[in-house]
Amino acid sequence: MKNLIFTIFTTLFLLVSCDGGKIGKYQKEPLPDNFSYNIIEDKSSDALEKNQLTLEINQKLTEGQIATLAEELLKSKNNQRRFYIFYILSGMKNGSSTWATSHFDPELDIQIIGSTSKEDENSNKISSEQIDGEVIGKWIEEQYTSSNYIIYIKENRTFLKTTFKNGQTSKEELTDLKVQNGVKYFYKEGGFNGEYFILNLSGDLEFYNSENKNFTTASKTK
Repeated sequence: MKNLIFTIFTTLFLLVSCDGGKIGKYQKEPLPDNFSYNIIEDKSSDALEKNQLTLEINQKLTEGQIATLAEELLKSKNNQRRFYIFYILSGMKNGSSTWATSHFDPELDIQIIGSTSKEDENSNKISSEQIDGEVIGKWIEEQYTSSNYIIYIKENRTFLKTTFKNGQTSKEELTDLKVQNGVKYFYKEGGFNGEYFILNLSGDLEFYNSENKNFTTASKTK
């Protein structure tokens, strides 16, 4: 009888211990030691029965780490029926894109919209493969596409290799034109709705739409 009681107690203890490490359906994970964030926008409203924060975070987190942070933020505010949290990475422009969300409505739901660190690692491996040609530069873009880009020259023709976050790749031929602030690249076949790039004097790759507006910039990598 004592053994049965001990077994039941142990089982209940383990179940409680496991549940203590979860929030909703998510298993929490410790935040990195060097992690930091800033609340850059607070649109909480008692009248609308909601809390809403936009955070700038200094690095990408796993789903479990987001769950840990989301719970901390939930406890930091007065209780409301809904709690929406938007995450952007350092350097992203607020209002134009979101790297991830963790919404309580009322149960926690986490969505990583941009690329994860694991996906970056995989795409970097693909991008670091030997390029058959002269490499002009390599970049990563986080704001819109979460993709890696390589511009290279082969047999006097210029190409753009794109590695998407799912590991798929594409190759497009470019034409180029020297401009005052760098080199302007167009898709030879017309591209996507008149979009083009400028490799600026700092070495970053700027993305422009057909209205000549710079909507994002890819940072140079090794």
